[in-house]
Amino acid sequence: MSTADASEVDVRRLALDQMRGWYCALCRARLFADRSLGRFEITFGRTTETVELWACAPSCEAVRQATTRRSA
Repeated sequence: MSTADASEVDVRRLALDQMRGWYCALCRARLFADRSLGRFEITFGRTTETVELWACAPSCEAVRQATTRRSA
């Protein structure tokens, strides 16, 4: 199983809900169990904010597999 990490995050492409920690910063799934990817600086024009990004726990792939099993 491959696990994604913070090096795969392109902060320029994140939606507001991902920056707020409601959705996974890696796969865009709704977060119910999460893990921190760390703090990132995001620049909007001349303003820079530091945000903590979150991802699925234990991994995005594990969450997808669990969701698939439940819906089958």
